[in-house]
Amino acid sequence: MNIGKVEIGPDQPCRVISEISNNHNGSLEAAHRLIEQSAMAGASFVKLQCFTVPELIALRGDGKPPKPWDKMTMRELYAKAETPHSWFPSLTRKCEEVGIPWFSSVFGQDSLALLETLRCPAYKLASLDIEYHAFRRSVHMTGKPIIQSRPRLPDAIDNLSANLTLFCPRGYPQTVTLNEIEAGMKWADGFSYHGTDPVFPHYAYLAGAQLIEVHVQLDDDPSELESGVSLTMTQLAELCDAVKPKEAPKKLTPKRGRA
Repeated sequence: MNIGKVEIGPDQPCRVISEISNNHNGSLEAAHRLIEQSAMAGASFVKLQCFTVPELIALRGDGKPPKPWDKMTMRELYAKAETPHSWFPSLTRKCEEVGIPWFSSVFGQDSLALLETLRCPAYKLASLDIEYHAFRRSVHMTGKPIIQSRPRLPDAIDNLSANLTLFCPRGYPQTVTLNEIEAGMKWADGFSYHGTDPVFPHYAYLAGAQLIEVHVQLDDDPSELESGVSLTMTQLAELCDAVKPKEAPKKLTPKRGRA
Protein backbone atom coordinates (compact mmCIF):
# COMPACT_ATOMS: atom_id res chain seq x y z
CA MET A 1 0.00 0.00 0.00
CA ASN A 2 0.98 3.63 -0.38
CA ILE A 3 0.57 6.62 1.90
CA GLY A 4 1.12 9.64 -0.25
CA LYS A 5 4.02 8.76 -2.49
CA VAL A 6 5.64 6.39 0.02
CA GLU A 7 5.17 2.67 -0.60
CA ILE A 8 5.02 0.17 2.25
CA GLY A 9 5.61 -3.50 1.62
CA PRO A 10 7.92 -6.50 1.88
CA ASP A 11 10.08 -5.29 -1.02
CA GLN A 12 10.49 -1.81 0.47
CA PRO A 13 12.68 -0.49 3.30
CA CYS A 14 11.17 -0.56 6.77
CA ARG A 15 9.13 2.62 7.29
CA VAL A 16 8.93 4.51 10.61
CA ILE A 17 5.83 6.36 11.81
CA SER A 18 6.39 9.27 14.19
CA GLU A 19 3.24 9.41 16.33
CA ILE A 20 3.05 12.88 17.89
CA SER A 21 -0.10 11.98 19.86
CA ASN A 22 -0.78 14.54 22.61
CA ASN A 23 2.92 15.20 23.14
CA HIS A 24 2.52 18.82 22.03
CA ASN A 25 1.38 19.54 25.63
CA GLY A 26 -1.39 21.78 24.36
CA SER A 27 0.95 24.01 22.32
CA LEU A 28 0.53 24.44 18.57
CA GLU A 29 4.13 25.66 18.36
CA ALA A 30 5.32 22.44 20.03
CA ALA A 31 3.20 20.40 17.62
CA HIS A 32 4.93 22.17 14.72
CA ARG A 33 8.31 21.41 16.27
CA LEU A 34 7.38 17.74 16.63
CA ILE A 35 6.58 17.62 12.92
CA GLU A 36 9.74 19.47 11.91
CA GLN A 37 12.00 17.31 14.07
CA SER A 38 10.29 14.10 12.91
CA ALA A 39 11.20 15.03 9.35
CA MET A 40 14.77 15.91 10.39
CA ALA A 41 15.08 12.58 12.23
CA GLY A 42 14.23 10.70 9.04
CA ALA A 43 10.76 9.39 9.87
CA SER A 44 8.71 8.18 6.92
CA PHE A 45 5.42 9.57 8.24
CA VAL A 46 3.91 11.78 10.91
CA LYS A 47 0.74 10.41 12.48
CA LEU A 48 -1.80 12.63 14.19
CA GLN A 49 -4.66 11.67 16.49
CA CYS A 50 -8.03 13.17 15.61
CA PHE A 51 -10.83 12.90 18.17
CA THR A 52 -13.25 14.88 20.27
CA VAL A 53 -13.91 14.12 23.92
CA PRO A 54 -17.51 12.96 23.22
CA GLU A 55 -16.23 10.59 20.51
CA LEU A 56 -13.79 8.89 22.87
CA ILE A 57 -16.34 8.72 25.68
CA ALA A 58 -18.76 7.04 23.25
CA LEU A 59 -16.10 4.52 22.27
CA ARG A 60 -14.44 3.81 25.60
CA GLY A 61 -16.61 5.24 28.37
CA ASP A 62 -15.84 7.50 31.30
CA GLY A 63 -14.62 6.62 34.78
CA LYS A 64 -11.22 6.42 36.39
CA PRO A 65 -8.12 6.07 34.21
CA PRO A 66 -5.29 3.68 35.08
CA LYS A 67 -2.12 4.94 36.72
CA PRO A 68 -0.38 7.35 36.36
CA TRP A 69 -3.45 9.32 35.21
CA ASP A 70 -5.78 8.08 37.98
CA LYS A 71 -6.16 11.50 39.61
CA MET A 72 -8.32 12.53 36.64
CA THR A 73 -11.50 11.15 35.12
CA MET A 74 -11.30 9.73 31.60
CA ARG A 75 -13.18 12.80 30.39
CA GLU A 76 -10.57 15.10 31.94
CA LEU A 77 -7.75 13.00 30.53
CA TYR A 78 -9.23 13.05 27.03
CA ALA A 79 -9.75 16.81 27.23
CA LYS A 80 -6.09 17.31 28.18
CA ALA A 81 -4.92 14.93 25.43
CA GLU A 82 -7.07 16.33 22.64
CA THR A 83 -5.50 17.94 19.59
CA PRO A 84 -8.01 20.68 18.71
CA HIS A 85 -9.77 20.24 15.38
CA SER A 86 -8.91 23.86 14.59
CA TRP A 87 -5.20 22.94 14.53
CA PHE A 88 -5.43 20.31 11.82
CA PRO A 89 -5.20 22.59 8.75
CA SER A 90 -2.07 24.17 10.25
CA LEU A 91 -0.55 20.80 11.17
CA THR A 92 -1.11 19.32 7.72
CA ARG A 93 0.33 22.43 6.06
CA LYS A 94 3.41 22.11 8.27
CA CYS A 95 3.84 18.50 7.12
CA GLU A 96 3.67 19.66 3.51
CA GLU A 97 6.17 22.46 4.18
CA VAL A 98 8.78 20.12 5.66
CA GLY A 99 8.08 17.36 3.14
CA ILE A 100 6.87 14.55 5.38
CA PRO A 101 3.70 12.57 4.55
CA TRP A 102 1.01 12.51 7.24
CA PHE A 103 -2.05 10.50 8.16
CA SER A 104 -4.18 10.16 11.26
CA SER A 105 -5.84 7.90 13.75
CA VAL A 106 -9.57 8.56 13.81
CA PHE A 107 -12.14 7.89 16.51
CA GLY A 108 -15.52 9.26 15.41
CA GLN A 109 -17.71 10.55 12.62
CA ASP A 110 -17.03 14.27 13.18
CA SER A 111 -13.28 13.67 13.15
CA LEU A 112 -13.56 11.48 10.06
CA ALA A 113 -15.50 14.23 8.27
CA LEU A 114 -12.82 16.78 9.16
CA LEU A 115 -9.99 14.55 7.95
CA GLU A 116 -11.81 13.88 4.69
CA THR A 117 -11.96 17.63 4.00
CA LEU A 118 -8.17 17.69 4.50
CA ARG A 119 -7.73 14.75 2.11
CA CYS A 120 -6.21 12.49 4.73
CA PRO A 121 -4.43 9.81 2.67
CA ALA A 122 -4.83 6.90 5.12
CA TYR A 123 -6.38 6.03 8.48
CA LYS A 124 -5.23 4.21 11.58
CA LEU A 125 -7.63 2.25 13.79
CA ALA A 126 -6.49 1.70 17.36
CA SER A 127 -6.46 -1.78 18.87
CA LEU A 128 -9.01 -0.75 21.51
CA ASP A 129 -11.54 0.23 18.84
CA ILE A 130 -11.31 -2.42 16.13
CA GLU A 131 -14.41 -4.24 17.38
CA TYR A 132 -16.66 -1.23 16.72
CA HIS A 133 -17.80 -2.46 13.33
CA ALA A 134 -20.25 0.36 12.53
CA PHE A 135 -17.54 2.99 12.75
CA ARG A 136 -15.02 0.80 10.96
CA ARG A 137 -17.45 0.51 8.06
CA SER A 138 -17.55 4.30 7.83
CA VAL A 139 -13.76 4.42 7.64
CA HIS A 140 -13.71 1.67 4.99
CA MET A 141 -16.27 3.57 2.92
CA THR A 142 -13.73 6.37 2.39
CA GLY A 143 -11.76 4.01 0.16
CA LYS A 144 -8.51 5.07 1.84
CA PRO A 145 -5.82 2.62 3.01
CA ILE A 146 -6.29 1.47 6.61
CA ILE A 147 -3.72 0.41 9.18
CA GLN A 148 -4.97 -1.34 12.29
CA SER A 149 -3.30 -2.36 15.54
CA ARG A 150 -4.01 -5.74 17.13
CA PRO A 151 -2.63 -7.40 20.26
CA ARG A 152 -2.92 -10.83 18.67
CA LEU A 153 -3.86 -12.65 15.49
CA PRO A 154 -7.69 -12.65 15.15
CA ASP A 155 -9.42 -15.99 15.62
CA ALA A 156 -11.58 -15.60 12.51
CA ILE A 157 -11.32 -13.92 9.13
CA ASP A 158 -12.47 -10.31 9.36
CA ASN A 159 -14.32 -9.00 6.32
CA LEU A 160 -13.42 -5.48 7.43
CA SER A 161 -9.73 -6.29 7.41
CA ALA A 162 -7.17 -3.51 7.07
CA ASN A 163 -4.48 -3.11 4.45
CA LEU A 164 -1.76 -3.47 7.08
CA THR A 165 -1.78 -4.82 10.64
CA LEU A 166 0.59 -3.80 13.40
CA PHE A 167 1.31 -6.03 16.37
CA CYS A 168 0.41 -3.88 19.39
CA PRO A 169 0.97 -5.68 22.72
CA ARG A 170 -1.37 -4.76 25.53
CA GLY A 171 -0.37 -2.31 28.24
CA TYR A 172 0.46 1.38 28.39
CA PRO A 173 3.44 1.21 28.64
CA GLN A 174 3.55 -2.16 26.99
CA THR A 175 4.74 -5.32 28.60
CA VAL A 176 6.45 -7.27 25.83
CA THR A 177 9.42 -9.55 25.27
CA LEU A 178 11.71 -9.96 22.30
CA ASN A 179 10.31 -13.46 21.76
CA GLU A 180 6.77 -12.04 21.58
CA ILE A 181 7.86 -9.47 19.01
CA GLU A 182 9.50 -12.17 16.90
CA ALA A 183 6.31 -14.25 17.06
CA GLY A 184 4.19 -11.19 16.24
CA MET A 185 6.19 -10.47 13.11
CA LYS A 186 5.15 -13.87 11.75
CA TRP A 187 1.52 -12.72 11.37
CA ALA A 188 1.65 -8.90 11.48
CA ASP A 189 3.13 -6.44 8.99
CA GLY A 190 4.75 -4.28 11.63
CA PHE A 191 4.97 -3.18 15.24
CA SER A 192 3.27 -0.42 17.24
CA TYR A 193 5.32 0.51 20.29
CA HIS A 194 4.27 2.39 23.42
CA GLY A 195 7.35 2.55 25.60
CA THR A 196 10.73 4.15 26.20
CA ASP A 197 13.18 1.34 25.39
CA PRO A 198 14.39 1.63 21.79
CA VAL A 199 15.57 -1.99 21.85
CA PHE A 200 12.04 -3.22 21.14
CA PRO A 201 11.34 -1.30 17.89
CA HIS A 202 14.90 -2.03 16.75
CA TYR A 203 14.28 -5.73 17.31
CA ALA A 204 10.97 -5.57 15.41
CA TYR A 205 12.94 -4.26 12.43
CA LEU A 206 15.41 -7.15 12.70
CA ALA A 207 12.46 -9.57 12.93
CA GLY A 208 11.09 -8.34 9.61
CA ALA A 209 8.74 -5.45 10.37
CA GLN A 210 7.70 -3.47 7.28
CA LEU A 211 6.35 -0.63 9.40
CA ILE A 212 7.18 0.58 12.93
CA GLU A 213 5.11 3.09 14.86
CA VAL A 214 6.54 4.90 17.88
CA HIS A 215 5.25 7.73 20.05
CA VAL A 216 7.72 10.62 20.13
CA GLN A 217 8.44 13.59 22.36
CA LEU A 218 10.76 16.58 22.15
CA ASP A 219 14.10 16.18 23.92
CA ASP A 220 13.79 19.59 25.58
CA ASP A 221 10.02 19.55 26.24
CA PRO A 222 8.97 16.07 27.46
CA SER A 223 5.37 14.96 27.21
CA GLU A 224 3.22 15.87 30.21
CA LEU A 225 0.96 12.84 29.72
CA GLU A 226 2.98 10.24 27.83
CA SER A 227 6.66 10.59 28.68
CA GLY A 228 6.51 6.98 29.91
CA VAL A 229 5.43 5.65 26.51
CA SER A 230 7.39 7.88 24.11
CA LEU A 231 10.84 7.87 22.58
CA THR A 232 12.81 11.10 22.43
CA MET A 233 13.61 12.72 19.11
CA THR A 234 17.22 11.63 19.54
CA GLN A 235 16.05 8.02 19.89
CA LEU A 236 13.74 8.43 16.89
CA ALA A 237 16.68 9.59 14.77
CA GLU A 238 18.75 6.60 15.91
CA LEU A 239 15.88 4.23 15.01
CA CYS A 240 15.43 5.81 11.57
CA ASP A 241 19.15 5.56 10.92
CA ALA A 242 19.17 1.90 11.95
CA VAL A 243 16.42 0.90 9.51
CA LYS A 244 17.69 3.05 6.66
CA PRO A 245 19.09 0.97 3.78
CA LYS A 246 22.84 1.21 3.80
CA GLU A 247 24.77 1.59 0.56
CA ALA A 248 26.91 -1.38 -0.32
CA PRO A 249 30.60 -0.53 -0.16
CA LYS A 250 31.99 0.40 -3.53
CA LYS A 251 34.27 -2.17 -5.08
CA LEU A 252 37.71 -0.93 -5.95
CA THR A 253 38.80 -1.54 -9.53
CA PRO A 254 42.49 -2.35 -9.60
CA LYS A 255 44.48 -0.07 -11.87
CA ARG A 256 46.26 -1.71 -14.74
CA GLY A 257 49.96 -1.28 -14.88
CA ARG A 258 51.66 -0.07 -18.02
CA ALA A 259 52.48 -2.72 -20.58
